[in-house]
Amino acid sequence: MLTRSILVLCAVAWLSARAATLEQMSVDDLTHESTSIVRGSVGESRAAQIGPLIYTFTTFRIAENLKGEATREVEIALPGGRIGDLSQRFGGVPRLEPGKEYLVFLWRGPSGLTQVTGLTQGLIEIRDATGSDRFAVREPSPDLVIAPGSGEAVKDGGLRMPVGELIARIRGLLGAGEQQAP
Repeated sequence: MLTRSILVLCAVAWLSARAATLEQMSVDDLTHESTSIVRGSVGESRAAQIGPLIYTFTTFRIAENLKGEATREVEIALPGGRIGDLSQRFGGVPRLEPGKEYLVFLWRGPSGLTQVTGLTQGLIEIRDATGSDRFAVREPSPDLVIAPGSGEAVKDGGLRMPVGELIARIRGLLGAGEQQAP
C-alpha cells in the first residue's frame, strides 16, 4: 500500500512539473495542432478519477464549429479536480468558468479524452466591449513559456483581438488545406 501511494505521488509530481512549462503556441500553431475548434459556453462539470489522476469533465455547449466534427456539445477533460477530500491541481491547466463564452482549441488524444490544445493557450474568452464589439481575450500565462525549438524562456503576451478577426484568421488557415467543420 505504501509503495502504491509513493508511486501515485511521484506520478502526480511528475505531471505537475511538466504541465507548468508550456511550449509557446501561436494561433496558427493552435489551429494546425487541434482536431477541433469550437465557440460556445460552459455547461455542467463533474470530476472522475482515472488511474492516479483526477480529471474534471465539463460539458461545453457549441454555438459554432470552426474545425472538426460538427456537434452540439463536447465533453472537455481537464487534469485536476476534487473528489471528496482528494484534490489535485496542475500548473498550466485552464479553468472553464460557468456562464462564460469561449473559443476553444481542442485535441483528442490516444486516450480518447478531448483536451484543450496548448493548455491555457488554447482557451480564449469571448468578452463584450463597448458598443457592439466583442473581443477574444487570453491573459498572459503565469507559467513558464518556452520557445519551440530553442527551449528558451519567452514572455507570453496573451491575446486580445476582435472575435471576428480571430475567426477570420482561423478560417483562412483552414481554407489553406485543413478540414473545416461542415
